Amino acid sequence: MVSHGTFQNMDKEMDIENIRKELEELVQETFTLWDHNRVGFQWRHYTWNHTLRVRAMCLKLGEREDADLSKLTIAALLHDITKRYDGSILTDGNGNRRTDEFGFWQNETLHPARENTVTRYYDAADLYGKIHSFTGACVARRLLADYGLLEDFIEDVAAIIEAHVKPVKLSPQQLAQLYEPMENQIISDADTMDANVGYVAFYRNIHIHSFSRIQRQGAFDVRDYVPSVTRWIDMKQPFADGLFTESAREIANERQERKRELARQLELESNGYFTMNRKYGLLGMIEFFVSGYEDPHMFTQLEQLKERWIPTRQAWIEDEKGSAQRDDASEALGRVENFVGLLECEIQAQL
Repeated sequence: MVSHGTFQNMDKEMDIENIRKELEELVQETFTLWDHNRVGFQWRHYTWNHTLRVRAMCLKLGEREDADLSKLTIAALLHDITKRYDGSILTDGNGNRRTDEFGFWQNETLHPARENTVTRYYDAADLYGKIHSFTGACVARRLLADYGLLEDFIEDVAAIIEAHVKPVKLSPQQLAQLYEPMENQIISDADTMDANVGYVAFYRNIHIHSFSRIQRQGAFDVRDYVPSVTRWIDMKQPFADGLFTESAREIANERQERKRELARQLELESNGYFTMNRKYGLLGMIEFFVSGYEDPHMFTQLEQLKERWIPTRQAWIEDEKGSAQRDDASEALGRVENFVGLLECEIQAQL
């Protein structure tokens, strides 16, 4: 790590960039310290993929809302640094989810199989049993202090991290105070959007739904899945409407509309030329995603789609000259290519 007193020896922006690179390595390492894979709506590769997307969106919103990008960069990178400690949601004797005094769900604690600086700081502060937004802020304070950063900067970053999960049981006055800083609003918006709206959230929903079906029924049926998509999109609209910043609400509602159009396309594919669309279209793409259901990696699966899945089908279409369904197959594959392009734009916070 960079020695204390860093800002006395380096330009601030250069220093933050160097710290960011070191923290990226630390965050990635930290997420690998647990051997378990699936817990609730999380899996091994999800947390790092999610972290990168949240950071990209924080910077996008930060530029629009004239926020402090240095603080947002570090806070977004560290916002889920202790998330892997969260195990299954705890319930009471009646089967209801247990919550703390702020209304946060309580989780069992999952202990890492290995240790590093993060886990040692977590142990030293005895953070077990507390919400990851709070424990992440505590660990971030220790990590950033090791770099000799200014105390005001450290406290602001910690506050941003703690604000990424909105407390349920706060008075309107307390809530207004917590989210007075624009950076606190932005990280909450970015984190909420990633899990709930857009193609990025659709990818997550596929893997939540398919894993549950396979665990309970032994198989995933894409035809059974399609009717659930519209209901899921409608269920997520309050998340889009409840975001703090105007910029986030605008982006979220655009993503919601894209999902609604996607749902219409899925229904058309399911109701017509089903077999062909399973081979060339969005239905086939979903089944490809589900083939890696145990530990899906969004970035890897996208590369596999672009480098193998799509080119293979392009070759099949080329070989089917004169076929009555050639144009339909080409159109179906075009829907997949369009989806991939839009999803990549969302990952980079370009949409």
